[in-house]
Amino acid sequence: VFVRLMQEYRLRELFKPSMAELGLCIYQFEYMLQEQLPDLNTHFRSQSFHTSMYASSWFLTLFLTTFPLPVATRVFDIFMYEGLEIVFRVGLALLQVNQAELMQLDMEGMSQYFQRVIPHQFDSCPDKLVLKAYQVKYNPKKMKRLEKEYAAMKSKEMEEQIEIKASCERLPRLTPR
Repeated sequence: VFVRLMQEYRLRELFKPSMAELGLCIYQFEYMLQEQLPDLNTHFRSQSFHTSMYASSWFLTLFLTTFPLPVATRVFDIFMYEGLEIVFRVGLALLQVNQAELMQLDMEGMSQYFQRVIPHQFDSCPDKLVLKAYQVKYNPKKMKRLEKEYAAMKSKEMEEQIEIKASCERLPRLTPR
């Protein structure tokens, strides 16, 4: 099970020092947010409330540190069967359910809302969250395309960094007199 989680479910990639897989997940999640909840996405941007501020822990802990145990284990069970797709679905479902309230809050208010309100909304019925999650549109082909797009973007960034480093090395060295 551990080997499968690390290799097939990409968990190993999430925890490598570069955290490149987490960057990919955030990139894909932002795309889904922009596509499915454009008003909320605009509000988050206007408040400088970055996706990584609330969603990183969702991907890194699979909601195990977000929700009380009965809800978290329900999500984790689905993750064990289906993989990371459930994290995207649950995350977007949470944002859909809470969109009206979040739109009224500033950055500080949203941070507190994510910590205090969202974790306990489905305490009495974890299956309600699962049903909401499966209503979220998820397109595996689009996610694959985004993965390729992200890889190309990161590759270009890496090339630019190498180019900058090389040009810095070609500069004459100034030595103190």
